[in-house]
Amino acid sequence: MSNSDSQGSQEKARWRRAPELPQEVFAVLRKPNRAINPCTIVATVDADGTPRTAPFGSVRAVTPRLLRMISARYHDTYANLCRDGRTMVALVAPPDIAVSIRGRARVVRERMNVDEHSAVLEIDVEEVKNDMVRTGVIESGITFSPRDEIRDWFEAAIGEAEDME
Repeated sequence: MSNSDSQGSQEKARWRRAPELPQEVFAVLRKPNRAINPCTIVATVDADGTPRTAPFGSVRAVTPRLLRMISARYHDTYANLCRDGRTMVALVAPPDIAVSIRGRARVVRERMNVDEHSAVLEIDVEEVKNDMVRTGVIESGITFSPRDEIRDWFEAAIGEAEDME
């Protein structure tokens, strides 16, 4: 295969926008058995229109068109998503995943069984944008690990959200 054929194949494999999570993105956000996912950044809009971002270690892919996350009910992100469900979720993961996932969120469980102060939200995926540049690779991503004193709570909360399927 010539160099130009190889470049053409790479161009065809690269996608720019998709209506759902491509398989490689879905695999990163679909960890089984309460495994730790990469940390995502969830963007919302405050009541006055100010953009707001927050890291979340609980965002999980249920299907290529549906994400699920846990949020404390007192969190700004929760209030913003209840008021205006528009959101963008950023994911960066080695070696070559950098995406923005645009969607609309809704509360599906106002009070979790394992924690009355937390809720479960689902995000309907509307569009996935590939933000990865071709000139480099991602060497590391941000991961979330619960502190030892809340590890059992975190695993129970993730389990509850996973078992909702």
